[in-house]
Amino acid sequence: MSETRPADDGLSHDGLSLPALRRQYTDYVTVKTAEVDEQRTAWRYYHSAQWTEEQLRTLRDRRQPPITFDRLSRKIDGLVGVVQRFRTDPRAFPRTPRHEAGAELSTIVLRYALDASRWEDIEPGALLSAAVHGIAVVEMGLEPGDGADPDITLSSVDPTTFFYDPRSVQPDFSDARYMGVYRWVSAGELDEMFPGASERVAGSFGGGDGTAHEIDRAPLWVNAKTKIRLNEHWYRHRGEWRYCIYVNTVALAQGASPFVDARGRTICRYRAWSNGVDHDGDRYGFVRRLKGPQDAINQHRSKAMHIMNTRQVIARKWALDDIEAARREAARPDGVILYDGASDEFRIEQADQEFLQQTQYFQDAKGEIENFGPNPAVVGTGVEARSGRALAVMQQSGIAELGPFLAHYRAWKLDVYRSVWCAVRTWWTAERWIRITDDAGLARFIGVNRLEIGPMGNPVIANALGQLDVDIILDEGPDVTNVMGDVFDILSSLAQSKIPVPPQVFVEMSALPKAVKDKVLGMMSPEPDPVARQLQARQAEAEVAGQEGKAAESFARADRTQAETARLAGPGWPAQGRP
Repeated sequence: MSETRPADDGLSHDGLSLPALRRQYTDYVTVKTAEVDEQRTAWRYYHSAQWTEEQLRTLRDRRQPPITFDRLSRKIDGLVGVVQRFRTDPRAFPRTPRHEAGAELSTIVLRYALDASRWEDIEPGALLSAAVHGIAVVEMGLEPGDGADPDITLSSVDPTTFFYDPRSVQPDFSDARYMGVYRWVSAGELDEMFPGASERVAGSFGGGDGTAHEIDRAPLWVNAKTKIRLNEHWYRHRGEWRYCIYVNTVALAQGASPFVDARGRTICRYRAWSNGVDHDGDRYGFVRRLKGPQDAINQHRSKAMHIMNTRQVIARKWALDDIEAARREAARPDGVILYDGASDEFRIEQADQEFLQQTQYFQDAKGEIENFGPNPAVVGTGVEARSGRALAVMQQSGIAELGPFLAHYRAWKLDVYRSVWCAVRTWWTAERWIRITDDAGLARFIGVNRLEIGPMGNPVIANALGQLDVDIILDEGPDVTNVMGDVFDILSSLAQSKIPVPPQVFVEMSALPKAVKDKVLGMMSPEPDPVARQLQARQAEAEVAGQEGKAAESFARADRTQAETARLAGPGWPAQGRP
């Protein structure tokens, strides 16, 4: 594709000029310095690197141990795990009655496309990124498939390489005019993506613009001269989303977005969301709230350990020959101190009261982190005696503090699902077979966009995806496990109250797998008694014989009535046969 040439107003016929795009990227690097620094700190805290170099020097001078009692990362990991437990699947609903039959097909196709991209592995990474970094991003793609149509792909994006319009303040980036990613590649990698590109960019000027995230990963490149910054820049221009892939001052590829929404308008390939947006427009994660209590935990724990390892020596002047030796021996649990003088001229004291204070401060900070977000009811510990319904109510109250986070997360998932469905409708036009697995574990195939012969003999396209008009929502409903657990608890209470409950009912309401339930219920079904089976057969034969006798009597009565009627009517009466 040809390179975009600059114009006087910063625009070109097809889109923004390359200098204008580079200015956009530089604006992000300049404006978002504080946000990037906070993100770097957040990741260090998550990876238990929670002491600064200055703090470590101070502790070394005090001979105080740098204790890291990490509760922050455990809390975030638990939060991500809890949210994953409440995950829901997408489901399509028809917009008109005539699309009702295609709603189930749309659901199957959408879930198939998500499974093909291993969405169940991408989603937890996005949750962790939003919790720590404050921003989570996935990118849509089109890759050659086995058939004529491309495959729709979803991939996670490293948030440290993501840039966006710094004026954007919406959690879903709906007000962003541009966004994109950059990555460092070698000359060989660049030529694999764009043949001959390394020679084209060899003499271009790159400048020194870049985020502070590059500092953390700079040691990964042994030879920094081989690094080439590759930018993939998506932007909105004249109501249309476009893209440009460039290195320094050389454009390698550009064009209009191949992705559209439900109304046919082009959209960006990057689907991003943020945990929170503050008053300055900076995006942040949970580390901002948990950093203070985590620092308090480390500092008070370290101080308490220092107090345990130190002693205060109180002695009359000239009672000790070597003060430093006495200090060292006093700190040792088996130390020996020799001095001349009376017994009241020397003593060793430990700051027990200060130790207790530091321990209390430590517990307060620890409780501050523990009480944030998921509580024991949500995690499921210490509530084994609760019923299923009671546990569900406690879990809902336990995650109420995460309301904004969950709302942004839900909106982002809906946006991803709908974007994938629109891409499927746009790009899947040829015949394709979808493999699904039903509840019984049996696999079956459904054909879409198949050419068949219609009722009138004319060719028609069966299961045409482009003609389906549906709404994509999250399939949310009651927790079946909790409801069945409630029923099981009620039945157990009835049985304890000497109220007879059939054992089959307990098996049916238990948490056993369906296959095991069927097997157990089959084993519990009693074999019929042979004597009772013979009695039932004799009763059935008697009933049949009785019915036949009644029918014969009815026919005889009809014959007598017909003969009497013919005798009274005289000759000429037509003979009537029985029905």
